[in-house]
Amino acid sequence: MTSNSIRLIIVSTLFAISTSLSQARIKCWTNSDGIRECGNVVPPEYAQQDTRELNSLGITTKVSKRAKTKEELEAEERKTAEERERQLALKKQKEADQLLLDTFASADDIILAREGKLSALDAEISLREAHMKKLQTSLDKIVAAAADMERRGEIPGEKILGDIRSVRTQIEQNKRYIENKRQEKERVREKYNADLIRYKKLRAEADYQASLEK
Repeated sequence: MTSNSIRLIIVSTLFAISTSLSQARIKCWTNSDGIRECGNVVPPEYAQQDTRELNSLGITTKVSKRAKTKEELEAEERKTAEERERQLALKKQKEADQLLLDTFASADDIILAREGKLSALDAEISLREAHMKKLQTSLDKIVAAAADMERRGEIPGEKILGDIRSVRTQIEQNKRYIENKRQEKERVREKYNADLIRYKKLRAEADYQASLEK
């Protein structure tokens, strides 16, 4: 073997060793005692924590984040769901605001609409109250007739007893209807009052923005 051949073999071998060393990767982790350790393979018990990969020159080439725990993943899911709900609520509020602005030309229009609704409900309540008075008058007469029969020693028949039950049922139904309408009045008042406050706020913001753009 010639000297040139020997030199070629030595150079090739050194090159292979150098290439192997340059491609070597060292992984580092922190053990249970808080001490940093390094090696070619991360022990299984530390595989889920943050690790760093170093090349032969000690330069960090890769950082692997630890795997998240079940609790952390669940917390992230909850946070994502909450943010999604928040964005949905913002979208709905924006749509409601635009509808409010499109529906009413001024705050006075909201007040007029509120008073119109309340007046209509008052009218319904008044009609029912008048009807209930008539029912009560009719009931008083039927009950008085039944009492007269009993004083004469007679037993009121099924018809008169059925009439009493029927009229009493109608009176109770009317009472519930009137109470529901009164509750509806409160809901209408609260809704329009809230709309009025929101409308004024939106208009004030729009006017302020317009003044900045002038």
